[in-house]
Amino acid sequence: MSCEVPINLYFLVLPDSVLLDVTGPAEVFQYAQRLGFANFNLKFVGPVEQVKNSIGLDVRVAPLPDYVEPNSWLLCTGTVGKTVDLNSLPITQVRRWFKGQSGKFAKYISICSGAVVFSSLGVLSHRACTTHHAHLEELRETDATSKVLDNRLFVVDGDVYSSAGILAGVDLALYLVQQTCGANCASQVARHMVLFSRRGPNDPSASPWLENRNHIHSSVHHVQDKIQANPSKMWTLEELSESVGCSPRHLTRIFKDNTGITTREYVHNLRISLAMQLLQTTRWTIDDIAEHCGFDDPRQFRRLWARRYGQPPSAYRV
Repeated sequence: MSCEVPINLYFLVLPDSVLLDVTGPAEVFQYAQRLGFANFNLKFVGPVEQVKNSIGLDVRVAPLPDYVEPNSWLLCTGTVGKTVDLNSLPITQVRRWFKGQSGKFAKYISICSGAVVFSSLGVLSHRACTTHHAHLEELRETDATSKVLDNRLFVVDGDVYSSAGILAGVDLALYLVQQTCGANCASQVARHMVLFSRRGPNDPSASPWLENRNHIHSSVHHVQDKIQANPSKMWTLEELSESVGCSPRHLTRIFKDNTGITTREYVHNLRISLAMQLLQTTRWTIDDIAEHCGFDDPRQFRRLWARRYGQPPSAYRV
């Protein structure tokens, strides 16, 4: 499957844009083009010709277009800062330009806080959407009619696509490539970009490999490091507590106090995440995945998965 119809993809690049919001998705679409599956024509536009991005690099973009070709997509990237200044001159210029272009794009794609800009343009009215967790409340306040979803990697509602933050834009771009050019194309792009774990719209934006680490207890971090190094191992409280020189009872207390969950729950979270990767990237049986990830048996794997996602692991593969 290939997309023979040319797709003009406009990147709306604002001052102080997050560079990865631009380059991450752009590379995904460019790889699809290089591999011969797609006909994407990337155009970088904005209200300001010379743009300084999040790392201080100056880039030159084209002016906002007067004419938009049929089958064009509009992608709005995020900007640095705690909030988006919707009264700034650049966004005011975008708003003025968009009034003449509203409804002319086939798809509207936002990365990170770009959703707030789209919301101010009316794109997200009565739509399900998401953004970076630091901008969720801001997004809700910008348009009360939009349905803002928490802890989602990206959200699809008709012709509107919104992603959480930064690298989530790469996942959304891969999803769009798959929808447009087929799973084979998306898989080859992911392989060329060394993206071993492709995430979908129902995946949480937060990774269990990073969650529960927002504390400063060195012993707990040490235990978490040991578990992460080999989540499929049959860890015992005695072994973990011995590694940090305390009793199992003391480890149980300090681990729960600092992470909010038990060591057993932490191990299960990592195993579920590992299983998710294997469901996406292999054709292993459920039994083989359960054994590889360290679950007691396939029944335990299915039970824990269903408890979290409300469906059997086999349904995730469909």
